[in-house]
Amino acid sequence: MAAPAVTAAGAEEASPLSQGIARLLHELEVLPLNGEKAEVAGSFSPENFVLTNYSFWLLVAVVLMLVFFIVASRKSQLVPQGIGNLAEAGVEFVRNGICVDVMGPEGKKYFPFIATTFFFVLINNLLGNIPPALPGTGTVGTTFLWGIIVFLVYNGIGIKKNGFVPYIKSLVPSGTPGWLAPLIFTLEVVSHMLRPFTLGVRLFANMYAGHIMLGVFAVFMAISLEHFTPVSALVLPLSFVMQVLLRVFELFVAVLQAYIFTILTAVYISGALHASEH
Repeated sequence: MAAPAVTAAGAEEASPLSQGIARLLHELEVLPLNGEKAEVAGSFSPENFVLTNYSFWLLVAVVLMLVFFIVASRKSQLVPQGIGNLAEAGVEFVRNGICVDVMGPEGKKYFPFIATTFFFVLINNLLGNIPPALPGTGTVGTTFLWGIIVFLVYNGIGIKKNGFVPYIKSLVPSGTPGWLAPLIFTLEVVSHMLRPFTLGVRLFANMYAGHIMLGVFAVFMAISLEHFTPVSALVLPLSFVMQVLLRVFELFVAVLQAYIFTILTAVYISGALHASEH
């Protein structure tokens, strides 16, 4: 039997905590910039395009990334200073710490794609920690699409480097008994097909969960200020401390998730490059 609908009176009688959580979840939804839900478009024609809250901040992150590197590269110096030094440190970390370390000297060839992946995810993650911004990587649409791009790129590289038939044959390791080959091949195909999903879920879940936790303690603080009681005198400072700690932790998670997403991308490309050696 279907659950009874919540009446307007029931909604008004809901506890402040319930109301706060409901508002938090609403604000974290993918919504048009006016904050109101829109009907699903009947077609994907350009006139039906709607700029959402998440896509807006994603575009802001892209602009910030472009401005950052344009400004950093505007004045070329033997010893970079300021923002140039920061950009060079980031570029060197991606080139040597990810591309070369994972793929060897051949990895420098794929540095543009790997660097774009890293800085796109990183800047979106970091921007989401600045209220009222939302992380562009906080929706499955963005993270899954980027996972699909990685999937297409590394498989394209593997096919180009090894040839289509040898690349497909590499899914079954050499020396595998003939009777076991179909099972191993099936498992490998399923494993590869799941990679865009796992890449997308990991990044999305970490970004979304972090904002849920921050929002919950923000709700506690708002309720404590609005309905001040002796208990509020304890809840308010504790919630504030948790806000500060979670903000610091979210910065760490933002960098860590960008690194994990990028290092896995490099690992997948490396595996595709050396598929014929399996």
